[in-house]
Amino acid sequence: MGRAYHRWSRITPHGVPWGRRQWGPRPPQYKLYTDVPVFPLPTPPQIPMSVSLALERRRSIRDYTGYPISPDALSALLHAAQGITEPSYPKRAAPSAGALYPLELYAILHRVRDVEPGLYHYRVTEHALEQLRLGDLRKPITRICLDQEHAHTAAVVFVITGVFARTEWKYEGRAYRYVLQEVGHVGENIYLAATGLGLGACAIGAYFDEELDALLGVDGEEETSLYVLTVGQPAI
Repeated sequence: MGRAYHRWSRITPHGVPWGRRQWGPRPPQYKLYTDVPVFPLPTPPQIPMSVSLALERRRSIRDYTGYPISPDALSALLHAAQGITEPSYPKRAAPSAGALYPLELYAILHRVRDVEPGLYHYRVTEHALEQLRLGDLRKPITRICLDQEHAHTAAVVFVITGVFARTEWKYEGRAYRYVLQEVGHVGENIYLAATGLGLGACAIGAYFDEELDALLGVDGEEETSLYVLTVGQPAI
């Protein structure tokens, strides 16, 4: 099925798998939760490591000490993933086809100093966290991730979801390719930011999709989980 879609969505000299633009209004660019506590994040600190050194040192690190990370580090990671870097449009830290930004970013916080554990959503427009659910989610997220231990020992588990309609509005049949490309861009940004901050990071590709969507409170159709990545204090 995946290969069939790949063939179908190719661009050829005879045409492209989309029109100029979908008819109808553009889907909302941002997801905002109402009637939930919103916590402003600290100004993202400068990451002290050069890009070239971060690229050299980047590894998938699964062994964590269990110690907390700082709110400044969390702020830097979120900003590297989806932070606004050019307010006039606004554009973000990771590239997006047509600057349509179909991704949403959730953070399951286990150990962040001065922040209660629970499920949070990144409010891009304000560089803030929306508190969706309080409590220790280490057991459920670890079970959802097929009992991979670093989902339990991490300081934070990031989950990136896709809202496909935002990209389909312009690119129609090729949109799915672009959304998956973009989630890879964001994942690598988190990897490099974590490395630059002296933290470890590791992506998780195997998880129970429907259960993860349910934990986040998304429907799995209009918005669905695409990428899981843990970050913590490295044990090595």
